[in-house]
This record gives sequence, structure tokens and C-alpha cells, in this order.
Amino acid sequence: MEPGETFDQTAVRELREETGLEVRVVRELGAEEQPSWRVPGVRDENHFLHAIAAGPTMDEWTHGGLRCRWIPLLKSTSVYGEHGAFLDAVLRKRVVAYVTRGRELLVFDHEGKTHLPAGRIDAHESLEEGLLREVEEETGVTGIRVIRELAGPEELARLHGTGANESHAFHAVTDAATPPEWDHAVTGSGMDSQFVFRCRWASLDEPPLLWGKPDPLLERVRMSIDES
Repeated sequence: MEPGETFDQTAVRELREETGLEVRVVRELGAEEQPSWRVPGVRDENHFLHAIAAGPTMDEWTHGGLRCRWIPLLKSTSVYGEHGAFLDAVLRKRVVAYVTRGRELLVFDHEGKTHLPAGRIDAHESLEEGLLREVEEETGVTGIRVIRELAGPEELARLHGTGANESHAFHAVTDAATPPEWDHAVTGSGMDSQFVFRCRWASLDEPPLLWGKPDPLLERVRMSIDES
């Protein structure tokens, strides 16, 4: 840190100097005393911050003779020394929304497959808040009420394989008045922003394949409807 700087200001300046990136600090993750890489036997107080790039970047680039790049952020991701102490806090959680209206399921079709609304939650959101936002961004449907969690990360990993994010599946209901089918331009800042999804209500008595295969959680959705 330079004299008079805050942690946020230092992080922004250091990222610019070392990588050329302009970033915005989201939050402080924590602080730890760790061995100094400058002076043997001395421990420094290191503060860890979460920041995001202010705009699009290349996958790899060179800045000041240093090779900079983006790598996948996974539970197994490792970085130099103890600098990865708070990586777990940056891993974003993902929600999958099984939204029903009566005995109909909200789905959308894209690139030849049928999907459920799903996505990663933001740092400031609860799982439920992220779910409501993702449903609205991907389908335009509002007035959602979360009923219960259908499956947590371990079960979803067992059913569908381990993904990059810890996933949670929820059953939610709505009385929203919509056409049987409609086109929706995705909002928000995610990778699917501005895609146009074909949204519709699918019968739970004759459910479609989800992501190209039968979904074992649909029976749990039917049970949740009967219990609600």
C-alpha cells in the first residue's frame, strides 16, 4: 500500500500496474498474517479482496513483460503459496429453478435443447434472491414464490456430474399470466444476455427431456406440488 491509500485503491492500482486491467472492487474477503516473500522470518498482514474486470478482456495477454491469463475458478484451483487462502469465498453458487404453475413446468428452448432457468448468484444475493432474478432475466416471469430446496450440491453432483459451481435446485411456484409460449430476450449481464429464448409451459404429466435427457428430480417436483 502507498501512503494514504485504502485497501480498495491499492487493489485497483496494483491490478492496473501488474496486468493493465481496470477493475472494480466488490468486497473484502478477509485478512491473514502470512510469511513475507520479501523478508525471511517476517509475517505480513495480507488483505484479500474480490474484484471484477471493468470491461471485456482477452483470454491471454502480455503486460510489462508478464504473461497474464484467466483460468477456471474451481474448488481444485491452486495459486502461488498462500495467496489462495480465500478462493473458496469467491466460488459462486448456482441455482436451478423448477418453476411450476399448476402441473406445468416453466422451460425454454435454446440451440435444440430444453432448459430450466438457472445461473450463478451474485456475491450480495441469497440463493432465493438469485433464483428469482435468474427466472426473471431468462424468461420474464415474475411473482415467483420459493417452496423448498429439491437437491443440494452433493446430490446434484451425483445426478448430473461435478460442475464448476456449487449448485442448488429449488421448487418455486407462480400464478403469472403468460401465453402458452413466448419469446424472451435475456436481460442482465451474463453470457446469455441478449439471447432470445423460446419460453413455454410443459406438462409434468408428459415432461420434456431437460438438457437432452430425463431429469430424475421431476418426480420430486410432482411430490412437492402435492404437498404444497
